[in-house]
Amino acid sequence: MGKKILLTGFEPFLGEPVNPSQILLENIKRDLTFNDQVHTLLLPVSFAKAPRLVAAAMAMQDYDCVLMLGQAGGRRNICLERVGLNWNETEKPDEDGSTPVRGTISSQAPPALFTTAPVEQWMQILKEHQIPVEISLSAGGYVCNNVYFKTLQVLGSSPETEACFIHVPYLPEQAEGKPDRPPAMELETMLKAVKLILSSILQRS
Repeated sequence: MGKKILLTGFEPFLGEPVNPSQILLENIKRDLTFNDQVHTLLLPVSFAKAPRLVAAAMAMQDYDCVLMLGQAGGRRNICLERVGLNWNETEKPDEDGSTPVRGTISSQAPPALFTTAPVEQWMQILKEHQIPVEISLSAGGYVCNNVYFKTLQVLGSSPETEACFIHVPYLPEQAEGKPDRPPAMELETMLKAVKLILSSILQRS
């Protein structure tokens, strides 16, 4: 039986017309290379709904890896998130209009949970293809980190399943017109990075 990957992305948020993670998801969904080995799931930018949708998808299917994509405006590299923090901290509401109280996500959990995915190996693969990449130690305090931490928490009893969150920069059209023109990355580069990581997971014995 072949490996199975759950790949998630997010809808646009905070007034952005697009979210590169959603566009990446749609591209992978249309790519016949991955056949039925990669299942895609588009998430709302919602503290309440997003973690529940990921947990429900994992309950319905045994996955070898859960790979989550999200937008991190202001970053210039593909960021492989090593850790999910047990902490919410944001002044920006989610798309439901909800702003969580600053503090721990789960009082019964440790301060942080670390991915078991081979992020160093993935970074090396991307560097060999001249893709700007780094390993990050903070997925932020917004919905991205929240869903990452809760997913790692759910997988605590399933060590055979890896999970990793990957942040991507703005697309050039998003950076256009913003103050101080934040860093951006072409969709083609992001897509190549995601495909390389997916292929690496599927080819591992």
